[in-house]
Amino acid sequence: MSDKPNIFEYIDFRKYLKDWREATKRSNPGLTHEYLCSKLGQKTRGYFNDLEKGRRTIGPDVLDRLVKLLSLNSTEAKYFRAIVSYGQPTTYKEREYWFEQAVQLNNTPKKLVDRKTYAYYKNWYYATVRAYLETCNFTNEYARASRALYGRISPLQVKEAIENLLQLGLIAPDKKGFLKPTDKVITTGEVVKDELLKRYQIANHDVLRTILEEDNPENHNSSKIIISVSSEAAKRIGKRLQQFRSEVLSIAHKDERKTERVYRIALHAYPESRKV
Repeated sequence: MSDKPNIFEYIDFRKYLKDWREATKRSNPGLTHEYLCSKLGQKTRGYFNDLEKGRRTIGPDVLDRLVKLLSLNSTEAKYFRAIVSYGQPTTYKEREYWFEQAVQLNNTPKKLVDRKTYAYYKNWYYATVRAYLETCNFTNEYARASRALYGRISPLQVKEAIENLLQLGLIAPDKKGFLKPTDKVITTGEVVKDELLKRYQIANHDVLRTILEEDNPENHNSSKIIISVSSEAAKRIGKRLQQFRSEVLSIAHKDERKTERVYRIALHAYPESRKV
């Protein structure tokens, strides 16, 4: 169908199914759930609706029938299979793998994430290396950089990060030939997709755990509180966290003294109980 949605604009296969059904029904008002379910080899009238709502998972046989029902070509079918696997994994590692596959298979102008964003947030240590360059006069001392970063990033990873940051234009040689960030601070903004940011945050959690396990007061300053509040108060706290985040970025941006070290600051507020 000419008016069917472009599958490469989706990472959520359930939303694609819903939009496809609605677009198909506009040109074919007689389309029914019974017809869709019969094409998928299912007798339950609400089966297709359950797929859209995430109440059922898609098995191999149904997936093959779905590809045929949706009239997907070979390239679209590969992408659809990837986002289905991404949308119903058994482990986070599987979800991560299928997200990678979806990004690689998406070869249309409508990308899931732009090249610079994807490359930068794919590996947590890119941001750390970029910030480290502000603290020293670096040329190609990868081993020295690794030691300065407590050995959490290998010399090979430092080299990889430098090469990619240069290619992305996020660092460049200064007048003396030393590599420096091209901008004082960088934030995710609105373009980073949820999954990419989630992967980045999980990697950061792993680093924070390592830092806390070292139990060296010089390396971390952390505190936590557990409170019980209303939904309205939780929203106000969330706004204050965003405000504090903006203040931290402003302090870093306006800091005119010589930078001395890289700091990782993590702010999280999440529920530990269900709503009463």
